[in-house]
Amino acid sequence: MAENKLTSFVGVAAVLAGVLALYVLVAARVDSPLWRSVVRGEPVGLESSLSLDERDNAASLDQAFSRMGYKLEAVAKGKAVPSLFLTNVPADLADLAEVDVKKRVFLRLMLPLVLVVNQEIAEDRRRLEAMIAGREPRDEPWLAELAARYGVDGASPTQLLRRVDVVPPSLALAQAAEESGWGTSRFVREANNLFGHVGQDVTPTGDQDGPRMASFASLHEAVRAYVHNLNTHSAYETLRRYRATARARGAFPDGHTLAGALTSYSERGSAYVDAIRALIRANNLLRYDHAKLDRGVAS
Repeated sequence: MAENKLTSFVGVAAVLAGVLALYVLVAARVDSPLWRSVVRGEPVGLESSLSLDERDNAASLDQAFSRMGYKLEAVAKGKAVPSLFLTNVPADLADLAEVDVKKRVFLRLMLPLVLVVNQEIAEDRRRLEAMIAGREPRDEPWLAELAARYGVDGASPTQLLRRVDVVPPSLALAQAAEESGWGTSRFVREANNLFGHVGQDVTPTGDQDGPRMASFASLHEAVRAYVHNLNTHSAYETLRRYRATARARGAFPDGHTLAGALTSYSERGSAYVDAIRALIRANNLLRYDHAKLDRGVAS
């Protein structure tokens, strides 16, 4: 009996110690894997194995990617993308002398983040499709929560399916490159704002009356907000229709096609669409639309 009580006491003490450690991390705002995963709900992967210099220095990060065997050419040929989720873009990315190296670092940094956000959505979509097809029983509370999350309370599962879908990596990569200057803009450095999201956090330099920009705790949060925006905002209903049409034909929606529905994303209108499509073509981004995330590391 005494032994059972001791075991129980040790177990409770261990739980309390874990909770206390978590509170300490939160209070100190330590960017640890535990804090990121439990408190912010973010994926954690191989970035934990990188040194501080490799995470913060663009040239060192480029070398680390290569050391890990993470090469864009290999991804284009079907090799899985490492589960590597950096929270920030290296502040010195703009200092890289070679434009191609700068682009290479940015694309390798961004691709896992886009894929993990798409993975989260794909899991919900698979469950939704299973309910529609009768392979799983309808879970009404889950369906109601999903509809509320996507801004369509009371929507049927079939209506929800148009919104609960992935964004082609080629489109996300091209827009991130365009909106952030390949990860070198002030808004990325100061606020992880990759996609030009307007908010109330950051004032444009030299333009106090200009639109304030949103701030994000991490790059993952920014990517998730971007995809959610395309999946919910009324301005992108045409994009969702294009995507659903491609799905109905049994095709995977590609970024070049969906870019045609982005005239409302920027005040530049059709010129913006042309710029995004040019970026996709010039950087051969369509080859990443079928990239897969390596599941060897839990996300």
